[in-house]
Amino acid sequence: MPKTIRNEYYKKLTYQNLMQAHLKSRKGKSLRKEIILFNMKQEEYIMWLYEKLKNKTYKHSGYSEFYVTEPKLRRIEKSKYIDRIVDRWYVDEFMEEYFVKSFITNSYACIKNKGMHKACLDVQKAMRHCKRVWNNYYIIKMDVAKYFQNIDKQILYNILCRKIKDENLLWLTREILYSNGEQKGLPIRKLYKSMLCKHILKRA
Repeated sequence: MPKTIRNEYYKKLTYQNLMQAHLKSRKGKSLRKEIILFNMKQEEYIMWLYEKLKNKTYKHSGYSEFYVTEPKLRRIEKSKYIDRIVDRWYVDEFMEEYFVKSFITNSYACIKNKGMHKACLDVQKAMRHCKRVWNNYYIIKMDVAKYFQNIDKQILYNILCRKIKDENLLWLTREILYSNGEQKGLPIRKLYKSMLCKHILKRA
């Protein structure tokens, strides 16, 4: 596995890869109005998106906001569907390929073949081990208040630059990272890019 990403942007930028990102993004959501409308002209939209990314004229469309109350009150920023396709392509082709494999074993959230269930099983396994070896143990449950809202984007970008040496990919990284026009805070989205960025910061 190369330590840095070089000259990969245009290799990964294909109509087929963008279409695959669309098919993944719509999974389980095909009855939503915005996706039904997109599906009616999906080949045209994907080709349009391909040209925008190829010519580096793609601009993120911004976000709409809504709140969820469970398990606690949180503000969610939702991007337009076509931007979520770009997010999915970016994550699948670059972040998973070059970043996820370098995470520590105990990174679970939003990682393929891991997640909450696997984390619970591993915690139970660790508890049994501690009980067997030391007979007593302690568990500390912790959370960082307003973690995503306080992420410094410049620090995150500098960390990403250690791995990404492809100027075209860095252009798209900046476009996505600063898509809400703010210097701090990552939008909390259903796509797991925000959580992967959290793992990257923790590892750094």
